Amino acid sequence: MKKHFFTLFLLIWAATSWSQKGAPKFIDSREADEHFDHKNYAAAMRVYKELLNRNPDNIDYNYKLALCYLNTHIDKIQAIQYLEKITKKGKADNEVWFNLGLAYQYANRFDDAIKAYSTFKDKATRKDIDRAERAIETCYNGKQFVQFPVDVTFENLGKEVNTEYPDYYPFATKNESFMVFTSRRKGGKSSAIEMDGIYPSDIYVTTVKDGNWIKATNIGSPVNTPFDEQAVGLSPDGSSMMVYIDHIDSLGNIYTSNYAKGKFQKLVKLNSSVNAGFETAGSISDDKQIIFFASERPGGFGGTDLYMAKKLPNGQWAVPQNLGKTINTQYNEDFPHLSEDGKTLYFSSQGHSSMGGYDIFKSIYDEETNTWTEPENLGYPINSTDDNYTISFTENNRFAYVSAQRPGGLGDLDIWRIKFNKTEHRISVVSGKVSSSDSTQTKIDVIITATDLQNKDRLPMTFTPIATSGKYIMALTPGSYSLSIDGNGFNAYAENLTILDKGSFQPEIKKDFVLIKK
Repeated sequence: MKKHFFTLFLLIWAATSWSQKGAPKFIDSREADEHFDHKNYAAAMRVYKELLNRNPDNIDYNYKLALCYLNTHIDKIQAIQYLEKITKKGKADNEVWFNLGLAYQYANRFDDAIKAYSTFKDKATRKDIDRAERAIETCYNGKQFVQFPVDVTFENLGKEVNTEYPDYYPFATKNESFMVFTSRRKGGKSSAIEMDGIYPSDIYVTTVKDGNWIKATNIGSPVNTPFDEQAVGLSPDGSSMMVYIDHIDSLGNIYTSNYAKGKFQKLVKLNSSVNAGFETAGSISDDKQIIFFASERPGGFGGTDLYMAKKLPNGQWAVPQNLGKTINTQYNEDFPHLSEDGKTLYFSSQGHSSMGGYDIFKSIYDEETNTWTEPENLGYPINSTDDNYTISFTENNRFAYVSAQRPGGLGDLDIWRIKFNKTEHRISVVSGKVSSSDSTQTKIDVIITATDLQNKDRLPMTFTPIATSGKYIMALTPGSYSLSIDGNGFNAYAENLTILDKGSFQPEIKKDFVLIKK
C-alpha cells in the first residue's frame, strides 16, 4: 500500500513539475483531421506541422499538409516538399502524383509537372486519364505563355484596401471613381467564423481621393447581411451592381442593386428567365440593354456556360441565348463582362488555352457574321497557373483590376492594379500664363523646366512660353514634378506639381505663374 502511494506521489510530482517547466503539449491528430474535413485548412495546417515535428515520416501527415497548402492561397508551392517525400518512399497512392503535378504547375515547373501527371496517367482509370491529359495540355500552354510574357506592371492597392484575409472580385468604374469588391475579413456584418475558419463574405467599397484609393468600408445594409454576399459584376458607370448571395433561402441566383442617393439599394432578384438554373455571375452592358451571365442549366455544353439576354420593352429580360460552342466548352466558363466598345467580351474559363485552373479570355463579336471570334488568352502574368476569375478594365483599357496571390501581397488574395505598359499614356495638358509682378513689362523671356520626381532616369522636360503673351502649354503624364522657371530679369521660381491619377485625373489643368522682377 505504501509502495503504491509513493509511486502515485512520484507521478503527481512529475506531472506538476512538467507543467511548471512547460511540458510538451499533447497533439491529437483527430483535431487536425476535423479541421481538414471542415475545409479549415489554415487551422489544420498548424496542427499537421506540429505532428510532423514529432513524426516527420508519417505519410498521412505529409499528404494532408500538402493538400492544405494546395487548397489555400498561403503558398501552394510549399506542397512540393511534402509530396516529394511521399513519392520517394515508394508508397505513394496514385492521386499523390496528380497533386505533385499540380504543385509543380503552381511553381511554373511545367516539365516536372508533365512527368508527374504522366506517372499518374499510367495507372489511372479512363476518367482520370482524361483529367491527366487536360492537365498536361495546360502545362504546354503555360510553357508558351511564360516564354512570352505580357508587358504589364502590378501595383498592390495596399492596406487601405487589402487585408490578411481574402480580398477578391474587384470591379471598378471605367473612370476609376470607385470600386466594389468582396472580402472575408474581420469586422464585417457577422463576427461568427464559418466552418472553414474564415469570416462570411461581405461587399466593400472604396473611392478615390487625391489620386489614391481611400480606406475601404463595408457597404452595409441593405445589401450585406450576416450571411454571404459577393459582388460579381458592375456596370461601367457604377450605377448597377450584380450580387451573388449564399443565404438560407437563396443559393445560385443573381441579384441587382442600384446605386442611388450615395449608396447601393435593396437587392432585387432577376427574373426567372435569368435565374433558371444555378447562376454564378453577371454583368450589364454600357447601354443597360443586354445582360451577360454564367449559368449551369439544361442544354449547355458542360459545367457553367455563358448566356446573354436582351431587355424587353416591359423592362424584363427576354429568353436567354447560349453564347455557343466558340465561347463555351465542356469545362466551366464564368464572370462575363462586355467592354465599353460594346463588342469585346471578357470572361474566365477552365477550357480553351488555359495555363491551369481558370484563365481570363477575350472574344470579339462580329456583327456581319453574327459570331464570336476564337477566345484569346490575356497571357502571363495576367493569368497564372492558379485560378484567375475577374478583370475590370478602366477607360480605354489603360489599367485593370484583378485579385491574385502574388509576392509582395498582404496575405491570401489581394487586389492589384495592372498597368499595360505598351498602351498610350494618359496625358494631362497643363496650360496658363506666366506674367511679371511689374505690369509694365510686356515681354516674358523664360523657360519652364519640369523634373519627374518619381523617375530619376527621365530627363527634365523644358517648355518655352510665348514671349509676347506669356502663354504656355505642357503635356505631362500622372506623377509628381518639380517645376522651375528661370529667365533674365526675374528671381528664380520653383514649386512642385502633382498630376493625379485614377478617378482624380484631370485631362486639363489651368495654372498661372507670377514672377518677381529683380
